[in-house]
Amino acid sequence: MNRPFIIFLLLVLFSLTSGCSNDSAENEKDQEQVDSSFSDKKVVMVMIDSLMDHTLNHVIEEGDAPALQFLKENGQYYPELVAPAPSMSVTIESTILTGEMPDQHHVPGLSWYDDKADRIVNYGTTWQFWVKNDFTESTYDVLYRLNNEHLNKDVTTIFEDLDDEGLTSGSINLVVYRGNHTHQLNVPLFLDEVTDLPETVETKGPNVLALGRVTKPEIIEDDENLSDSLFKRIGFQDEYSMEVAQQLIAQDDQPDFTFIFFPKNDRETHKKSPSYTGGVEDADGYLQGILNSYNSWEEALEENIFIVFGDHGQDQMLEKGEDIAIDLESLYNHYSLSKLGEPVSQGDVAFGINQRSAYVYDVHDADLLPELAEHSLQDDRIDFVAWQEGDEVRVISPNDEVSLYFKENGEWVDPYNQSWSIEGNEQILDLDMNGNEVVYSNYPDVLNHIMTALNSHDTPKIMLAAKPGHSFRAEGITIHEAGGEHGGLHRNDLLASMIVTGTDQTPEYIRMVDLKEYILKLLTDDSEPINDETSLN
Repeated sequence: MNRPFIIFLLLVLFSLTSGCSNDSAENEKDQEQVDSSFSDKKVVMVMIDSLMDHTLNHVIEEGDAPALQFLKENGQYYPELVAPAPSMSVTIESTILTGEMPDQHHVPGLSWYDDKADRIVNYGTTWQFWVKNDFTESTYDVLYRLNNEHLNKDVTTIFEDLDDEGLTSGSINLVVYRGNHTHQLNVPLFLDEVTDLPETVETKGPNVLALGRVTKPEIIEDDENLSDSLFKRIGFQDEYSMEVAQQLIAQDDQPDFTFIFFPKNDRETHKKSPSYTGGVEDADGYLQGILNSYNSWEEALEENIFIVFGDHGQDQMLEKGEDIAIDLESLYNHYSLSKLGEPVSQGDVAFGINQRSAYVYDVHDADLLPELAEHSLQDDRIDFVAWQEGDEVRVISPNDEVSLYFKENGEWVDPYNQSWSIEGNEQILDLDMNGNEVVYSNYPDVLNHIMTALNSHDTPKIMLAAKPGHSFRAEGITIHEAGGEHGGLHRNDLLASMIVTGTDQTPEYIRMVDLKEYILKLLTDDSEPINDETSLN
């Protein structure tokens, strides 16, 4: 196989952030039964990557998003749904599915240091990173380890909880999907040329699991006409997600809970800018396709509760790469750094870069954290630096001489009823403190975000956050000039929009970490009968 074709296939593989193909095991059809005694409204949750308030409202005002307009006008609208941090897809999906933050679900970001394996785990930053960082290991991280090892087995996913309640569920094109039912992922033959992967990989998911050609639901009767060719990103795109949902509805095999992912808008927003609306318009067309699977859109709401939301925001990058990029290898060039693909322990310092935030690791626990933190202040494009110091978290900034210290369980109560002990310079994190209340502004839920990220995995580390317009770079990491990036702790990174239609019940808090509890309530304790008159406002 010639090198250009191998590279082409690697690009296709990376576009999937995984490398599996067509057919599932023969016995999977028996495992994908979606028969259920549940007779109330089902829940359909559609995650449109990077759906933000300003782009959503723009396409509605221009008349370019009739499905989103219909759902918004007949439901509840939340313009500021808070994502977890780092605001990267694998961490976000893990948080939504488990109802836990990274300190509990143990998926710290798209890129992080696994000290037990002595390597940087990376679920898909760039194909160049994967090639340098051991392509086989990186592929297997996505195919198997993410769901079966890295995602903490001591916390349950919504798919597992619903199964215990006798309810059925489905996941369409989400990378995090752990459930109780066995599925087979078959590795394409061409990967034999570039990896040591086994021919098949067994994983656990919900009743119905669709991940492009990685695994097609056997329950689908007409899988030959799905948009999953090589030139359709092997199904990892919005059209395929819509088609699988349409067939499940048409066959009367729709699970009680279906989680659907539309990924395209993220790619377009990264390339073009957070103001780009074409991806949202396209996603609306596929959302229309799902609504059209019912006799009418009104009937869709009589039979279902729809939750449509973005998974994070995006921050506008500056135009020139040299202005955007905070190069960590240059910033820490007087420390020993291992090369990609070599054991991380060959160096003293390592990086887990998640676009607009980054972990900097003290690999050998040599008490380097204060030194690493102070050294980062040389670059004033860094917004702040945080690390664990005893039982407190310390935060410093290039713009402030006085540190901030905080820990859990104190006299200050935030909008999510979390209590904190806070001392020092609260302006570093833009905290508004009055009476015994602390309110967040530019950094939503920031105390919780920093605390849980720092405690998500073991190796001593500092966490860096970039100022708006900037992002972090190191070997194998690219940036998007004049485009959009996320991963940080700023409101630009974290805030997405959400529409809930078909119920008057409201989430307790408007955070992604609270969605699992809300959905379980909609399907169990307070499920709503079909033909409820409140389905249309």
